[in-house]
Amino acid sequence: MIRYLQFTIERLLLRGVHYRLLAAALIVVLVAMTGGVMVWILDPGFGDFGGAVWWAFLRLTDPGYLGDDVGTVSRTVSTVVTVLGYLLFLGLLIAILTQWMNQWILRVESGISDLRLKDHILILGWNHRTPSIVLELLKSTGRVRRFLDGRDASGLRIVVLAREVDAELRSTLREALDELWDDRKVILRAGNPLQIDSLERVAFQSAGAVILPGADFAIAQPGVSDAETIKSLASISYYKDDGRKQAGGLPHAVAALYNSNRRVIAESAYEGPLSVVDVDRTVARLMSQSVLQPGVWSAYSELLSVNEGNGLYLRRMPEGQPASFGALRGGSGRALLVGFIDSDTRTVRMNPGDDREVHPGDELVFVARDFDDCRIQVGTPPAVDSDAGRMLSHAERKRRILVLGWSRKVPLLIEELLCYEASVECIDVVGISPLEERTAAPEHPKVRQLVLNFLDTDQMAGLAPAGYDNIILLARQRLGDEAVADAATLTAYLSVRRLLEPEGTHTLVEVLEEENEALFDHTSNDVMLSPMVVSYVFSQVALRPELGLLFSGLIQSTGPRISLCEVAPSDAAPVSFAALSSAARADGRLAIGVLAQTLNGGRVLLNPDAGLTWTPAENDRLIVLTPADD
Repeated sequence: MIRYLQFTIERLLLRGVHYRLLAAALIVVLVAMTGGVMVWILDPGFGDFGGAVWWAFLRLTDPGYLGDDVGTVSRTVSTVVTVLGYLLFLGLLIAILTQWMNQWILRVESGISDLRLKDHILILGWNHRTPSIVLELLKSTGRVRRFLDGRDASGLRIVVLAREVDAELRSTLREALDELWDDRKVILRAGNPLQIDSLERVAFQSAGAVILPGADFAIAQPGVSDAETIKSLASISYYKDDGRKQAGGLPHAVAALYNSNRRVIAESAYEGPLSVVDVDRTVARLMSQSVLQPGVWSAYSELLSVNEGNGLYLRRMPEGQPASFGALRGGSGRALLVGFIDSDTRTVRMNPGDDREVHPGDELVFVARDFDDCRIQVGTPPAVDSDAGRMLSHAERKRRILVLGWSRKVPLLIEELLCYEASVECIDVVGISPLEERTAAPEHPKVRQLVLNFLDTDQMAGLAPAGYDNIILLARQRLGDEAVADAATLTAYLSVRRLLEPEGTHTLVEVLEEENEALFDHTSNDVMLSPMVVSYVFSQVALRPELGLLFSGLIQSTGPRISLCEVAPSDAAPVSFAALSSAARADGRLAIGVLAQTLNGGRVLLNPDAGLTWTPAENDRLIVLTPADD
């Protein structure tokens, strides 16, 4: 009986604050009645039982009556009842209300109330890239303004739907955004992107764009993440308001997939405009090109970032007569016209011939410091000096590549490197993961898998890293946490650096947290902050869908790509960027910048002034877009 009564009381108390207040009231009544009975029985001065109970209740709830009583019994009972009043009445009431208030604050903080927004950018899911995506959106002021103008929206609103929202998550986002943090622009909501109730909570019906960033860094089964992404896309399509759905009101979606074969499934699941970002392959392609062309990552890094030097911009060819690419290039002003997106075939034409016609509706691709610098007008095509080819050297050598660390990106990285098989002598992949766990890695005579703890200095020395042309340090997926993975990468980097000659092997390092990027030497190494790169792609494609085609076309192994040419003049005379551009164009290449020791602090200089002149030093490079058949 006692256990049953205890169970019943527990169940009642768990029903909410109302039942807890009722229990407190019952305890107060019980104490008041007990005190009233005692004083009524022991003190002859109380002839009325009801008056005795009321007397006890007043002393229980108000300590001001203490000292007004006469007689030992009355004073003793009054003191006991008053003390119990402090302990039970006030203490219990404060505890119940405090607990209720804390629960209410947590409920409000988690963001479970419905939103009434329109044309906002909705991010479905939280992973280590989400803060970077929000940061890139807030930094893209010009592109955001054009995005909002196209929808007649008043201001930017970013809504993040995470499975759990608490003070720690909010603090993480606040620290990542720093001075850009604004809770009026960035709204957190708790929920599951797989559930329609959660989607309705974040007003998916009226969103201007939807970003699905996919799985976290250390997920063991990316196929599960792809399935969840496809399920969310299908839910948005199915539950979309029928009126807006028929009017083409589905928002543009940008979705991360880890298996490109599922692109067709995702497109069939979503009835609106969809851009698919092949996250791991994007990083693998950038790594492969940065390894085979040491130094080219600095050009990609500037182009794939916001408000840092030059960027990639699109402007639509206005109505009127078509014009040749060369004539448009001559009239592009302070921007560099580097290609266009065909409006009919939706294909990217980077570095086309100067005689290629560009038609109204095509999207012109510029490298520029600002969108306003991109002019569309017909000018005189830049001159081509067919006799100046001696100024540039395009010689390449076969490279011995050492990959340290294992993650799901390694098989894709090997595939991309083997696309340039003529430039690869061998690829050695080293990690502590057992060989049987590396079943996805392609088998090839030039690829060798080694099991070795490269964090051990002695074992690392046995590899003789100085004998390789390139070393790639990958973030190790099995470590689970981004900070721990970066710590292991830094340890391996310092170990490798001790074993390399002063003028030694080029090293490409993958870093996951921005604060750790400064720990690596950038003078002779390339440091890739891979989450920031992918976040940039997500944010910019959400604002300008055509950029998805551009980014994909720019980093493919086939077709034009960014490359480096050695500047090799016959004497020590100064050279101009205009002359080098003319020499490159004669060879079918399109110059977009320089990498020189004496210019811009030794960093990459994209879209320089045509009149730029300098005396080339050893290892100075011209940054070009290669011809389509390179």
